[in-house]
Amino acid sequence: MLPNLQFTNSLTRKKEAFVPKQPPHITMYVCGITPYDHAHLGHARCYVTFDVLARFLIFLNFQVTFVRNYTDIDDKIIVKAEQTGQSIEQVATTFINSYQEDMAHLNCKQPQVEPRVTTHIAEIIDFIDGLIKSNHAYLADGDVYFDITTYDKYGTLSGKNLPDLIAGSRVAVNSAKRNPGDFALWKGAEDGQYWKSPWGYGRPGWHIECSAMAKKHLGDTIDIHGGGMDLLFPHHENERAQSESLTDKPLAQLWLHNAFININKEKMSKSLGNAINLKQLFETIDPMVLRFYFLQHHYRTPLDFDITEFDGVKTAYKKLCSIKDAKLQPTTHQTAPITDAIMQALQDDLNTSKALGIIFEHMTSIKQDPALCFQVIHILQNVFGLTLESIAIPQEITPEITHLLQERETARKNKEWAKADALRDKLTKLGYQVQDKKN
Repeated sequence: MLPNLQFTNSLTRKKEAFVPKQPPHITMYVCGITPYDHAHLGHARCYVTFDVLARFLIFLNFQVTFVRNYTDIDDKIIVKAEQTGQSIEQVATTFINSYQEDMAHLNCKQPQVEPRVTTHIAEIIDFIDGLIKSNHAYLADGDVYFDITTYDKYGTLSGKNLPDLIAGSRVAVNSAKRNPGDFALWKGAEDGQYWKSPWGYGRPGWHIECSAMAKKHLGDTIDIHGGGMDLLFPHHENERAQSESLTDKPLAQLWLHNAFININKEKMSKSLGNAINLKQLFETIDPMVLRFYFLQHHYRTPLDFDITEFDGVKTAYKKLCSIKDAKLQPTTHQTAPITDAIMQALQDDLNTSKALGIIFEHMTSIKQDPALCFQVIHILQNVFGLTLESIAIPQEITPEITHLLQERETARKNKEWAKADALRDKLTKLGYQVQDKKN
């Protein structure tokens, strides 16, 4: 019997039961990076989220085919190549290797397939040719555009209104596009540049690549399509339009998007100059603590990232790691109610936050039951992807700790012993031991 999986579908904005194909096999496509710079905090949240999802499905005995692409030809890569004197391939390879190193630090497993755009040009050209022949695309001044008016569902994935999209677009007066909202499938270039196509030399537009690669590796319809919320429009909206126009089939049964990360109450983005480089961040924060931090929050909840909060995050992670202290042996006992509650939380829209809350709430019981402890460790390592290796916690007396100590000392002077004990317990949970001496 298949587990009762429920996810909030970005297409309907409603929680829906997810029933995979039989036999239980799930196909998942997650949009990957454009490798023109080092990976940042937003990348980490996205790919940790979908790594956990893939791990969880495998844990439930599904067969999972996971595809995540690399956009290794793009305007930004071309600019970087010109600035550095490197080839486009050298730039892309450098930052793909850097990204893979960061993902390994975060304990993200590599998907089974990681296709590059530059190795799928033939498939992309065939895809565009099919759209032209079916009157969904047209040639204009060496470029090929998708005609959004030929797809009557355009805007329904992102919840945008087509007339408003067209009216709100700014287009140069001499634009060759039929409609302001039409988007490029193929960008023409001078003869000899990039790749030869039936429409002249050029290179793919951004959106067409994922449609072509998903179709090649996963078929016309995939089970789960995911990515960050920033991809919902225009990337996923356009991807869906061109794929469904060509195949006349749903591109994905389920669309999942993780929420934004805010820095100083602003959405994190490279355009705002507030993106946090992972390599720099790892100099301050252990990658496992960062992974744990993401999983403390539901993937659809926006995060207000504040590095000053990480002393508490480190301490909580250290407490979680402490369940490995006991010497345990595998058991064939039936799953305990606590484990059932953890699994139910994960089946309910991948609620890692609730699942971790259950573990912390029952930490004492878990540690006292070797069979239960083994099961929980198994879930934490194989689903959450947490190594549970102990990390060093700097014993810095922060302003927060100083305030708690002063509050406790006041309680002791006032002989409020219950309050003083409660504050001691709170300090202990934060990783600090309090010793009272005569002086």
